[in-house]
Amino acid sequence: MFTVGRRGEQRNGGVCAEDIHWRQLDRRLRAIEQPAWTVSTGQSRWRQCAKSACRCDAVHRSLNCWRAGLVTLTPDIIVPADLHTIDLGTNKLRTLHKTTFKEMRSLTELDMFDNHLEYLPTTIFDSLINLRILRLQRNYLEEIDSETFRWAKKLFHVDLSNNLLHTLPERLFSNNSFLETLDISNNQIIYIPSDTFVGLESILTLDLSKNKILRIENGTFPLKKLQVLKLSENKISNFTDNAFKSLFSLETLLLFKNKLKKIPPKLFHNLHSLTFLDLSNNNLITFTGLEFQNLHLLRHLDLKENFLTQIPNNTFANCTNLETLDISKNKLRFLNESTFHGLDKLVSLVLSENQLYEVHFMTFSTLKNLTTLYIDNNMFPSLPSRTLDYMPKLENVKLSNNPWHCDCHALYISAWVRLNEMKIWDYSPTCISPWYLEGHFLKKLKFPELCSGQWASMVNLSPRLPMQQLLALNVTVNRKPQGSIDDGHEISEDQWESI
Repeated sequence: MFTVGRRGEQRNGGVCAEDIHWRQLDRRLRAIEQPAWTVSTGQSRWRQCAKSACRCDAVHRSLNCWRAGLVTLTPDIIVPADLHTIDLGTNKLRTLHKTTFKEMRSLTELDMFDNHLEYLPTTIFDSLINLRILRLQRNYLEEIDSETFRWAKKLFHVDLSNNLLHTLPERLFSNNSFLETLDISNNQIIYIPSDTFVGLESILTLDLSKNKILRIENGTFPLKKLQVLKLSENKISNFTDNAFKSLFSLETLLLFKNKLKKIPPKLFHNLHSLTFLDLSNNNLITFTGLEFQNLHLLRHLDLKENFLTQIPNNTFANCTNLETLDISKNKLRFLNESTFHGLDKLVSLVLSENQLYEVHFMTFSTLKNLTTLYIDNNMFPSLPSRTLDYMPKLENVKLSNNPWHCDCHALYISAWVRLNEMKIWDYSPTCISPWYLEGHFLKKLKFPELCSGQWASMVNLSPRLPMQQLLALNVTVNRKPQGSIDDGHEISEDQWESI
């Protein structure tokens, strides 16, 4: 037995093919038996229209039945045939007779959103040769016939979101060459035939998010003018290499909240116009380094909440226009010197909540325009000297919730925090170890506290600290640190030069 609960929720107790067939037949029979309002061309049509529960406007040629409590469209409702707009939104209509819009050739906008529509007769829109906007969202449509839009050739915008569609028929939009925006989000679609979108020569925005799509085949998107494609919140685990082959004009691609484990190296190969790519909340483990090599115009890349353990050298080298990069909430442990090579225009880099414990001191050296850097919630015990000194425009930094080990190796980060305190966005980083410095603010610890008991190995500290940061540590050449060693002990200039 099949029942429908609140909107968008299905309870299916083992529905078999025969049950589905009988349910479809039942919907068709109810549509045939359904009454239809009276479409009039008479001189008194507007006066008669005003007597119904709907609001008629002869000046704008509009009919507004929004929230009119309609369950059926009975013959006593007189509607002019020359209407331009009809609003049937937020009623309780379950189905409509196939003649409901007969002879309404002037209609350009039709709203039937937020009803209980379960079925649309195949020929219901056949008279609507000038229809441009069709809104059918928030209904209970489980199926739609491949011929439904065959005569509505001037459609510009169609919204089928928030229904119960489980598939799309082949060549559904083959006659809709003027359609520019199509929303089929929040349905139950599992599979899309490869020729479903054939004929959409003008389509700019296609939203297929919040469905249950498992796989995208080659040829699914023969949409050369498409600019925005939303495939987020599906169950896509795999793409074929040429799934996006024809999307030469695509600018925005949303793939977040899927089940992708890898990206075919050539998947984005033809996306030369892409500027925004969201791959967050997937199961990505690693890259080959070739995935983004043709994305020269890419400006925003989101890779957060995956399972990336490493980023191959020069992975982003050709993304020379990239401005924001988010790789937070992954499992990265180390950043190589050339991890971010090529990103001269990068403004924001988010590396929070990884497992980073080591970074090459030149890793950020090419990021001359970076203003935001988040490396909080990682495993850094310290940072190599000069790590943060190559970013002259840096303004916002997060360093907290790292296990900072406060000994001589923390001299650099301690001095940097003290000199750049106004750039710290979160709370000031604190020591985790050794035990006697646990909880102390890094910015308050200077040479005597950090290097206490480590004088014998001071000359081996590497790499060297810049003089500005040595001064911030309250250290001067040929002078002993204040209150740190016995009065009779002095440090030579050669020793300080090696720090």
